[in-house]
Amino acid sequence: MLAEQKLQFLQKTELFAELSKAALNSICDIANEVAYPAEHTIFEEGDKGDSLYLLVDGEISIIKAETEVLSFKETGYCIGEVALIDDKPRSATIKTVTSTCLLRITRTDFYQALAREPLIGRGMFRVLNNKIRHDLEIQMSAIRKEVAQEESMRLAAEVQQSILPNEEITHPCLTSAGYCQPTNNVGGDYYDYLYLPDNRVGIFIGDVMGHGFHSAMVAAMTKSGIQTQIRFDASVPEVMKAVKRVTEEDTQTFIYMTCCYVIVHQDNRFEFANAGHPAMLLFRAKSEEFIELESQFPPVGIALSSENSITQYHSTEARWEPGDLLVLYSDGITEALNEDIEMYGVERLKNLLFEKRHLSADEIRIEILSDLEVYQQDENPHDDITLVIAKFL
Repeated sequence: MLAEQKLQFLQKTELFAELSKAALNSICDIANEVAYPAEHTIFEEGDKGDSLYLLVDGEISIIKAETEVLSFKETGYCIGEVALIDDKPRSATIKTVTSTCLLRITRTDFYQALAREPLIGRGMFRVLNNKIRHDLEIQMSAIRKEVAQEESMRLAAEVQQSILPNEEITHPCLTSAGYCQPTNNVGGDYYDYLYLPDNRVGIFIGDVMGHGFHSAMVAAMTKSGIQTQIRFDASVPEVMKAVKRVTEEDTQTFIYMTCCYVIVHQDNRFEFANAGHPAMLLFRAKSEEFIELESQFPPVGIALSSENSITQYHSTEARWEPGDLLVLYSDGITEALNEDIEMYGVERLKNLLFEKRHLSADEIRIEILSDLEVYQQDENPHDDITLVIAKFL
C-alpha cells in the first residue's frame, strides 16, 4: 500500500477520521501493513493484547469457545482495540476467512500517538460506541427470534392439548382413561376417541417421530385427517390410509409415525391395525393371561423397499369379554429409564396391570403413572408418555 493510499484509508476509518493531515501522516508511520492467508489465526482468545488492527481487505471471523460468533469484511473495521484499553487478554480468537490485508498498530505506538493527538480518544469512543450498538442490535434480534419461537411453541402446545379428548369414553361396552404428557412443552404423541356409526367406538394412538413444533403439527394434521375420513369410511384400512396420506404430504421433511387404530363392536369383538407401535396389551380376565397384539405394518411414512412401498392395510380381529383390559401406550413408558439406565419394560407394566386388574380404568391409569414416577425417581423423561386404558364391561 502506497503512503497516499494508506493516508486515504485512515481518513475513512472511525478511529482516525477527525485527525488533521499532519496527524494522519504520523499515524501512517506507525501503521504497518500485514497480510495473512485464508484460515490464518491472527490472535487467540487469552493472548496478550499488544496491538490493534484495521481491516484493509479480506474477511475475518470472531470465534469464542471454538464457535464462530460473527464475521466481518467491512473496510476499516477495527479489531483488538479493547485489549489495548483494559490491558487484559484477548476475549476472542480472530481468524482470516479469506486472504486478508490489515494495518497493525502496536500498543506502545498507539499510546504515544494518543498522547500527541487527544482526538484519537474520541475516535476510539466512536468505535466502541458503534460496536456496542451493533452488539445490542444482534442481541435484540436474537431476543426477538427467541420470543417468536417461544410464542410458536406456546401455540403448538395449545394446539396439541386441544386435539386430545376432553372426556373419557361413555359407552355400554367399555370405560376408558387416557393420558398424554410431552417430554418438553410440545411433543409428537397423540390419542383420540372416535364415536362411530352402529354404536361402535374407535381408539387411536400415534407417536410422531421426534418432538417439538413440527411433530405436534403432524399430530394435529393426523387428527384432522382421521376426523374427515370417518365421516365417509371409518374402517380400519381406510383410516390407516388417511393417516399415511398425512405423512406423505409432508414432502420436505422425512417424518414417520407409529400408530394403532382400534374399533370396538358391541358383539364382543374388536378389530385393529398396528403400524410399528408398541404391542397393545390385551388382558384376559377369565384366563388371567396377557396377549400382545403386535405390529403388522411398518410405521406410517416408512417404505422398507420398492416392492412393498404401497402398504395394503387390513384389520385383525380379536374377542373381548367383560373384565378384559386393552392397554395402548407409547414407548415413552416401557423405555423410561431409572438412575441405573434400566428400562421400565413391558414385564413390569404387565405385572402392575395384573396386580391392579380389579380397579377401574382411571384408577389403573393413576397406578401406572405413579409407579413410573417412582421408577424414574429424579431422572427426566426422555420421551413423550401416552397411555390409554380401556376396560370392557
